[in-house]
Amino acid sequence: MSPFDLIELAKRANSVEEFISLAKDDKIRLSEEDAQIYFERWHADGELTDEELEAVGGGFGQDISKQIVCEYCLKNDRLIINMSSGGAFFCERCNRCCNGIQLK
Repeated sequence: MSPFDLIELAKRANSVEEFISLAKDDKIRLSEEDAQIYFERWHADGELTDEELEAVGGGFGQDISKQIVCEYCLKNDRLIINMSSGGAFFCERCNRCCNGIQLK
């Protein structure tokens, strides 16, 4: 199951408990804390916090000097936000969790 499938389960659930149950049916173990994070993220009112807006960045014409990259391999092409670690990153290129660093 991919993270996108997990997101779909979170969207479908009406409560954190139901989300945990749906995940368990698909042979996925979720801590209550992780389930709460996913559930709240996908049942939010659509408003982003200032920190979330700051983290979004990107878009056409983005200045490459301000990109966040993996602190180990210094690449960002396979860097994803790791929801279970409170917004840290996971680099699929070097298979490590990291805080990410901003290029100067």
